[in-house]
Amino acid sequence: MTSSTGSVVDTPLQSALSEITDIDKKVALLNDQIDELKERRGHYEGVAVEEMLTQRLDGVKAAGRSWRIEYAHRFSAPEARKEAVMEAARSAGLLDAVTQVNTARLKSLLTERAKEAGKDARQPYSDGTEFEGLVGEYVQPVLRHVTSR
Repeated sequence: MTSSTGSVVDTPLQSALSEITDIDKKVALLNDQIDELKERRGHYEGVAVEEMLTQRLDGVKAAGRSWRIEYAHRFSAPEARKEAVMEAARSAGLLDAVTQVNTARLKSLLTERAKEAGKDARQPYSDGTEFEGLVGEYVQPVLRHVTSR
């Protein structure tokens, strides 16, 4: 921090913010390394799956591990078919099991409404809405930054 006389003052706040900046830089580097490793692993996993399928292997022991192929299923329900999917779930007796509150979307919508209304960010955004008392909301101060040159 700079004092009113223009000299740099080393305060606990200045030290903490400097440490956070150093940690952020290290985390960014490590995240880049993780991304590169995940990409390499994905490549080799594709090679291994192809080889195991080509050779019709149920499993193999190598590199100190037992390896096998499993089949992962991923589902999506596009917005255009949402009503049909909900009706199918209702018909199958699964509506309650597959219907849930999208809290990330709810947070986004309540935040947008609160900002438009000029609501104090220190107060719960659900207060004064239809969701007051129904949803859990924890307001926590967090540190944000912009890089200055």
